Amino acid sequence: MASSVSTSLAEENRLPPQEKLSPVAWVRRNLFDSWFSTLLTLVSGLVLVWALSLFWNWAFTQANWAVIPANLKIFASGTYPQSQLWRVWVVLGIVLATLGVAAGAWGGVLLQYMIGLGACMGLAALLPLGEQSQGWLAGCAGVTFAAIAISRGRASWRLASILVWALVLPICLELLLGTLTPNLPGVRAEQLSGLLLTLMLAAAALIIAFPIGVLLALGRANHALPVVRIFCTLLIELIRGVPLTTILFAAWLLVPFFLGGITVNLIIRAEVAFILFTAVYVAEDVRGGLQAVSRGQVEAARAVGLNPFQITALVILPQALRASVPALVNEFLTLFKDTSLVFIIGMIDLLQAGRVVFTNPNWLGTQKEVLFFIGVIYFIFCFAMAYAAKQVEKALGLGKR
Repeated sequence: MASSVSTSLAEENRLPPQEKLSPVAWVRRNLFDSWFSTLLTLVSGLVLVWALSLFWNWAFTQANWAVIPANLKIFASGTYPQSQLWRVWVVLGIVLATLGVAAGAWGGVLLQYMIGLGACMGLAALLPLGEQSQGWLAGCAGVTFAAIAISRGRASWRLASILVWALVLPICLELLLGTLTPNLPGVRAEQLSGLLLTLMLAAAALIIAFPIGVLLALGRANHALPVVRIFCTLLIELIRGVPLTTILFAAWLLVPFFLGGITVNLIIRAEVAFILFTAVYVAEDVRGGLQAVSRGQVEAARAVGLNPFQITALVILPQALRASVPALVNEFLTLFKDTSLVFIIGMIDLLQAGRVVFTNPNWLGTQKEVLFFIGVIYFIFCFAMAYAAKQVEKALGLGKR
């Protein structure tokens, strides 16, 4: 105990002293330290007050916010059959249980997020959303906390909590569509829409594209296997040099062709496009991290007798991924927003669900309200991912000596 305290004190002594300013001193130094800074502060303040006054006037006197609660089902699940919504809730419960197990095993930022998410669902269950929705929300909150409690502190479950996604994703897709289970009525892929489709496309692409991108990066950086390096380089440059819309069209048209005319679900085709497109950019982000690892560490690892696989897995890759965190997070945020492009192959994501709402004759003239609401949803998810990444960077010590 004494050694840990002395170590922390020694680390604090190595850091440069931090000046603590009072609020008035901070404002004076950062906003009014010169005539130019004062002018910028006053102009910016006037513009901000003007913009906020316009927004306030529109939001509280002109906007028709009744369009949002009246169409929550369309925003959330689009045209998914009302009678089969229980399947969506079951899938949500499975995902939350899987994430809860991972949170309990890994701890850290994921645990904080899952506790917060479970608490939010528990509070939402108290809102007047209907007895059925309230019951499902309470059940999802209970499943989340139960999974966290079961796996809390079980470090041996960490690897399994990652590998289990290979089983969870197809099970969730089958539950939602019911194409293989005779007891479940089939749901067309086009009916899987709204925020549900956006989250499903983004989550599946993120989970599958990340390991593929890491392998492509390692293959491109491997000079010992020139055939593998050339193949990975050509694949990365080919896909990276084509717009995402073209890849979506290609996946839509060519995936059944390459499978010998076998009928392929439209969601699977779109997912293939997002996985390929995201994987090549992940590969380049990771390759940048690989180049940040000094050659001396590789030589030192060889000197202590590590084989090439051990050098890559234990020395190079952990440092490369650590250095690649900011770029990888930026790619994941871009992926989440790029899912809105699926409208070009006839799918209805969150943004297109909003278009369905404000083109309804009963809600004409509500474009601003609908788009503002959708923008808030995108912001919440993107901010949550960015904040989580910031906490991961802080835990990894990025940017510190």
